[in-house]
Amino acid sequence: MKNEILRLERVTVIRDEVTLLDNFNLHIFQGEIMGLVCINANGKEPLIQLISQNLPIHYGRVYFNEVLVNNYQHSPMTMNKVAVIEQKSRLIEDLSVADNVFVLRRGFRKYVISPRVLNEQFRQFAQEIDADIDGRDLVAHLSPYQKCVVELLRAVIMGAKLIVIRDVSNCIGAADLIRFHELLRYYCGKGFSFLYICNHHEEAFKICTRMSLMKDGKILRVFDRNQFQNDNIVPYYVGEFSDLAALETDVGRKDSILAFQNVCTENLRDMNFSVARGECTVLFDMDNTVLSDIMQIMNGRLHPDSGTVFLEGAVFTQEAAQHALEGAVAFIGEDPIHTMLFKEMSYLDNLCFLLDQKNNGVRLNKRIVRSIAREYEPVIGPEIYETNIMNLKIQSLYDLIYYRIQLFHPRIVFCVQPFAGADMYLRRHLIELINRLKQKGITVIFLSVNIADSLVVADKLIRLEKGRFSSEYLRSEFNIFQSEGITLEELFK
Repeated sequence: MKNEILRLERVTVIRDEVTLLDNFNLHIFQGEIMGLVCINANGKEPLIQLISQNLPIHYGRVYFNEVLVNNYQHSPMTMNKVAVIEQKSRLIEDLSVADNVFVLRRGFRKYVISPRVLNEQFRQFAQEIDADIDGRDLVAHLSPYQKCVVELLRAVIMGAKLIVIRDVSNCIGAADLIRFHELLRYYCGKGFSFLYICNHHEEAFKICTRMSLMKDGKILRVFDRNQFQNDNIVPYYVGEFSDLAALETDVGRKDSILAFQNVCTENLRDMNFSVARGECTVLFDMDNTVLSDIMQIMNGRLHPDSGTVFLEGAVFTQEAAQHALEGAVAFIGEDPIHTMLFKEMSYLDNLCFLLDQKNNGVRLNKRIVRSIAREYEPVIGPEIYETNIMNLKIQSLYDLIYYRIQLFHPRIVFCVQPFAGADMYLRRHLIELINRLKQKGITVIFLSVNIADSLVVADKLIRLEKGRFSSEYLRSEFNIFQSEGITLEELFK
């Protein structure tokens, strides 16, 4: 009989009169990888908090390692042996790997610390999984994948009974994701249990032994591995994408708006690719090593060691890149609602923020602002007159960001991981916003390490591997990919 590591039995959590977990049921056994696919974000954070610590609940029971640890009558606030690995690393950047793994864990009581002993202990654990990581290295010098491996090793060493993996595909490349999945399977075979949380069923299908589908803080259905088929998911949420028609772009007849020719940096090796005017192109970085360099070249923070970048047929110099907005090159970062909006400014002020940045830009005055408000009010609604944007929902904040770009009307916009961390409903809405940019003739480039959902809106996929151009797929060739998610193993054949 399997040992039960975690059981949430009819758990209900209510805070500030909002139901976060609704009659929630979840069972995880020893040595399995349970997937949790979240149709929306409601309840995801409270669930992780509840699994980690026995916080108050309004109804139900929580069992950990077959012991009742929490119920609606008494919540002891104690911590469970749970580790969480997510995009935001929990490691201390300025300490060594060995210090993070051994010294900072609960229960470490030594007063005299021998770095040599700690490094040797770490070497043995790293060697077991063939991880090329030195215990003496500073965490700040590690790649995102290496940080995930270190956090996994720390969880194993500290004796975690359950390890929560949350949205790691947003921060590590496709090749590294396959390697990380192999590590999870290895430790699963050694008796460790995992809760693998992601926003896309295709990702869960590749790694999980069972999968639960969650919406609004409630489990809709639990799938066994023999039920991992797209047809079984359709009734729950894939149908939400059925009416999203990608705008057809005749890439073959368009002239090039952006081209990299033999561009070299520390991470780029004779990079060559071109993007046609008006198309949506995905730059898919298999190793998560080159996207930062491409971004920094385009915004002027990095000058190529050799090679040439062309924008609309003219050499795109570093000086031109430093004034990219004037040349109508725009950027949408990975977490735009926290990095691109000004909380102290009104909706309209945020919306019009870029208009005077272009060459021959518009000089804003009250008459022009009123005109913009009249033009966009039918699309945005009364929120356009909101003076405190912090009162808006997340979807409305994304509207503000993308309508700002639409109003600015750049020739080209770079979107960094546009679907990262977004639930299904937000992903659907982002696809609609991106299609509107394409309708305006704006060239859209995704910088991505995970292409789930990108192909719904993309016209072309460019695969980058080991710092070089690897292959290119037009929309007519997207049938080699499954559903909205890519089968990563296909790319390595």
